[in-house]
Amino acid sequence: MTLDRKDFALIQALQENASRRLEDLAKLVGLAPSSVHDRLRRLERLGVIQGWTIKLDASVLGLGILAFIGISLSRPCSELIDALRPISAIEECHSIAGRLSLLLKVRVRDTASLVDLLERLRKIPGIEQTESTIVLKSQIERPISLKELVGAVKK
Repeated sequence: MTLDRKDFALIQALQENASRRLEDLAKLVGLAPSSVHDRLRRLERLGVIQGWTIKLDASVLGLGILAFIGISLSRPCSELIDALRPISAIEECHSIAGRLSLLLKVRVRDTASLVDLLERLRKIPGIEQTESTIVLKSQIERPISLKELVGAVKK
């Protein structure tokens, strides 16, 4: 995969504000809007850009609890994913190394909802134990940093 400085500049600009117009992005990188459009589509085809989303404020939407749930399993992770996928409170699910097998990032309304979610998870065959950590305050949240990658890129 070959990315140049203009590709990285476009990605960074979109990470900062994904609602920028093509014309504004074109001025930023010194290309025609049609060329910017072509580059963005190429970045999608390459899998660098995997989707276009918006960031929501969970607390404004009534999801006041962010938690991480570690799970010990008695079955392979791959056998439980289909049971976890329909649970909308799960934002992310990661297979991990160590004493736990899965790590879930979840958002729920309140601690009572978290208890309900934990009970639902524990009913899934193969889930042996859960370990929960409630986030009090997120200190750093940011997109993937491109700084290390940009230095090794051709102009």
